[in-house]
Amino acid sequence: MRTLMLLGNLDVGGAERTALELAVGLRTKGLDVQAASLKGDGPLGPMLRDAGVPLHEGLLRFRFDATALFRVAKLLQCEKIDTLILVDIYRNAMFCGLWGARLARRRGQRVRTILWCSAVPPGQAGDFTPRLRKNIERGMLDDIVCVSDWQRRMLSEYQLPSEKMTTIHNGVDLTRFQNISPADLPGPANAPALVQVANVMPDKDYDTLLHAAALLKKCGTAFRLFLVGRGTASPAMHARIAELRLGDSVFPLGPRNDVPAILAAADVMVLSTRSEVFNIAVLEAMAAGRAVITSDVPGFAEMFTDGREGVKVPPRNPAALADAIQRLLGDKSLRQQLAQTAERHIKKFSLQAMCDAFAELLRRK
Repeated sequence: MRTLMLLGNLDVGGAERTALELAVGLRTKGLDVQAASLKGDGPLGPMLRDAGVPLHEGLLRFRFDATALFRVAKLLQCEKIDTLILVDIYRNAMFCGLWGARLARRRGQRVRTILWCSAVPPGQAGDFTPRLRKNIERGMLDDIVCVSDWQRRMLSEYQLPSEKMTTIHNGVDLTRFQNISPADLPGPANAPALVQVANVMPDKDYDTLLHAAALLKKCGTAFRLFLVGRGTASPAMHARIAELRLGDSVFPLGPRNDVPAILAAADVMVLSTRSEVFNIAVLEAMAAGRAVITSDVPGFAEMFTDGREGVKVPPRNPAALADAIQRLLGDKSLRQQLAQTAERHIKKFSLQAMCDAFAELLRRK
């Protein structure tokens, strides 16, 4: 059985990094897994190749390239692919992957199609469910992998057939966060370190986070806040930080490949967000043994319990977020208690558990 994972691009984000770890994990189980990207060039490419995952790049020659579906079909046939996994709901990947698989089927090759979905409507991806329903009705989409039970319930409410959906929680490689030397971070070393790891996207609530930081500074709380992810070092973010007079306390680091080391240097991991399905960065912080504070949105219900493995605050509420940060920074024993409980809890969301579940799904006829 041969499997191809199709990605929209080779940028490093939560879904892409998890796809890399899944591909490697499945190959260690003896499954023949390859990867393909519609767009070439990106840091994930060398990472896939270094991990021994065969990679096919640049199937999309320009932005709206309908001929890419023929390249996908040819790739499926040349590599004798049995199962195509679409990594998330990117429009080009969905279109080229599903129609490429349909063309391959017309040429006599049976290709099973699986959508690995990490979105819910009507979030930043909009309402994508009508396209999924049509593709299911046409017989082009065989299975949908949801990353949480809450997401599966949401998709069912949008009339997607529950029998087509399976929940497989995201998992993280726990060994990546063991015995890591802390990163050398800017700012006064005696100030506690906060970190938010999130690409700047509509669902990520950086505005609330920065207003909470301004409240902390106003009341004299010492801290350093590090922003990690695509877009965090943009001119717009620098301007917003300057506008709130946070230049000596907030440090935008942009995308980084040393997240485990940054977490090792942090006292608290924060995620201010409007919506989540099953966040990878929070799992990584828990694996790194760091106390976490998140917005209280439904996607975290299956991940951890407020007050036991972490702290949840009302979304879009800078004062509540600032209060929670101040409370944890002022109580080392509470931080340690939350972190230790989280470290034990995170084992149920390991990379091994995710790979086992995917392997079972792929072997299922």
